[in-house]
Parts: sequence; C-alpha cells; structure tokens
Amino acid sequence: MTPDCLQGTSPAFRLMIATSWLAPDALRAQQQSAIRAAIAAAPDWDEYLRLIARHGTPGLAWAALSRVSHIPIPQAAERELKRRSDDCRKQAILYCMVLADVLKRFNRAAIPAMPMKGQTLSFDLYQDVGLRYSRDLDVEVRTEDLHKAQSCLVDEGWQLESSFFPMTPRQWASFLRNEQHINFIHRATGCLLELHWRSQWETPAATRARWARSVPAVWQQHSIQAMHPGDLALYLCCHGGLHQWFRAKWLGDLARAHALHLLDWQASFIAAQSSGEDRTLLAGLSLLHQVYGMPLPALPGLNANNLAPLLVEMPLRALKDPAEPLTGVGPAKLRNRLRRSRYERFLWPRKSRSSSVADLFYCREDFRTLALPDRLFWAYKPMRPILWSWRWAHRLLGRNSPGNAPADATSSAGRSL
Repeated sequence: MTPDCLQGTSPAFRLMIATSWLAPDALRAQQQSAIRAAIAAAPDWDEYLRLIARHGTPGLAWAALSRVSHIPIPQAAERELKRRSDDCRKQAILYCMVLADVLKRFNRAAIPAMPMKGQTLSFDLYQDVGLRYSRDLDVEVRTEDLHKAQSCLVDEGWQLESSFFPMTPRQWASFLRNEQHINFIHRATGCLLELHWRSQWETPAATRARWARSVPAVWQQHSIQAMHPGDLALYLCCHGGLHQWFRAKWLGDLARAHALHLLDWQASFIAAQSSGEDRTLLAGLSLLHQVYGMPLPALPGLNANNLAPLLVEMPLRALKDPAEPLTGVGPAKLRNRLRRSRYERFLWPRKSRSSSVADLFYCREDFRTLALPDRLFWAYKPMRPILWSWRWAHRLLGRNSPGNAPADATSSAGRSL
C-alpha cells in the first residue's frame, strides 16, 4: 500500500523512495512489494535515473533492485544502473583509502578523531562501504586539537579550500563560536574533507559530553571514537533537518539504523529534551513513519501530535522537488530563505537574545572584506549592514558580468543578515 505522502507522485519517484535503502530481513518483503508496485505502474526510467542522482542513492538503488527477482528493467537502464553503482563503489574505495591515511596521521599525532557519516556509516549500516554515496569526508576532532589537526592535514597534502583565509585571534575565536567545520581539498586525489569541531547548534558543554559518551573503536586498523547510539540518532536527525531532508539517502540512513536497532531513541530523546532539539528528533521520526511506514518508538513524552505540521510538510516538499534546493541570489533565493527561516524557527532550539544578536552580526566574509586589527574588532557590528550590502551588490554584479563565475552564496561563511 502506497503511503499517503506518496500519493500523487510519479511511479519513478515511488521507485526511488522504495530503493533509497536496503531493508533488513524483517522488512524485506515489504520493500520488495513497494518496488514491484512502482515498477508495475510503468515508471519513466530516465526520470528514475535522474532521481537517484539527485538523491544520492546509486549504489543502494541497484542493490535493492537486484534483490527482487523477475522485474522488467529495460536493458539501457540496467546498464546505466550497474555503471553508476560501480562508480559509487570505486569512489567509496578511494575515500576509504584517503580516510585511513588521515586517521593514521591523526593517530600518530595523538589526535582523537570521530569519523561522521560517509564510509564508516555505510559499513555500520550495511557491512559494505560501497553502498552509500558520499561526496566528501567528515571527521570531527576536539576544539583544542583543531590547530594540530589542521597542521597535520596541510603537512600531508591537504589544502584549505579557497574561501578560507588567515584570521586574527579574535576573528578566529568568533569563527569557532559561530561555525562548525573547515573545508580541505586533497591535492593528489581531489577528495574533499570537512574537519569539524562541533555539531550544529551544539554548546561547548554538549560537545564535551558527546565526546565523553563516545565509544573507542577501530577503522581499518586505526583508532577512532564512535558516537554513542543515542548521539547518533540525534545527529542523523539534526543533519537531515538542517538540510530539510531534501535527499532521500539521509532518510534511508535513518530508516536502516532504526530498523536494525542501532539507535538508542530513549537516550536521544532525553538529550534532545534537555537541549531543546526534541522537535528535530520528532520530525525525523515522523518522516520515517510517513515515508516508510515505520512505527514510532514507544517513549514517555513522545507525542507526534505536538509537532508543528510545517516540520514535516516542508521536508516532504523538498524531498519531492525534482531539482536541488534553490541556490544563488535574487528574488527566488530570498523567497526560499524566508520559507527556510520560518521552518528553522520551529525546528531548532530557541536561542537567547544575546545569541541571536551574535548570529545577526556574524559573517566570516566580513573579516576578509574589511581586515580590522583585533583592537578594532568591535567595529564589525556597526559596519555589518554596510558590509552585507556591499557583499551582495558585489555578488550580483559579478553574477551578471560576462565571464565571471557566480560567487558562492551557499557556504556557511555566507550567511545573510
């Protein structure tokens, strides 16, 4: 039976959802039934191929289809599905090798590291690193190890991405408070790495507590710290919620982890209540229920009826959108930003007035546009509206000038006023 939220969607979209994860044995018959129903409705296979590219599920799609016998797949689509699955596996192997090298360097430098998502999550979920598609590596270190980790990476062939630049001590302290990661590119392989020191909306105390709960583990003979099952549940929900769940692979990750009982929902819900992230957690669970038909865990105080409808409606709309979320500048970008602002007000923990003011007046690009010494750091606040106007005017002019590449308006450094 097709879930209500998928009624009216195309057969290709329903097939993409059905193949966005690999169900464990207990739910395998249900998944196969959904796959057969979508194929019986004669999907447009070109649309299906576009959708699995859009949602980042090439390896999972082919693996899920391969488990269902006697289904009619056109030869051209079958060849393309196999090719994309092979490409996903090749990229995963490359990233595994690169991650192993990073962990080896960090181990030698006595830097505790916590890989996030990517190939380690693929292995935890599927015992197969090649099923889950990733475009970068995500590794977290403690804030006090950040400088040492950055130096270690630079010494081993990694370079900071182009939007990064040297900062004064006060600029750096502001950057650490307001952002979560630094981007690196590997010169030899072109691989991307995000070096994190906290999760979104996490206080320093919460980050320290998450590290204290982490579990020592080994990845390819290198020591790592793995998230506690309760922290993993909240992390997956926060990451998906941050991006409005616009990729099905994120919801598929949560579905697989939930179905395998890899998550401690009770511990996660208790932590989410104390941090004000309970709506984020409940939204992820509600989407699992609506999209995959999974029951909500029986937890004291967990009530889906208390969830603002917007927190499920907007992700479902983003999930069904055939294109990526709007980026760039102009009226469309502004409308999308206003909708996102309303969504985020419902989703994320309520901030104090001082935190909200600090967010309003922070933008890393201001430090490059106007390089003030630390003794004049206070001047960034009154100058913020002028710097914001100058930056957006510069981007608009650059975007409209022949031969100019559009500026990156979507990075974490480019949050608007």
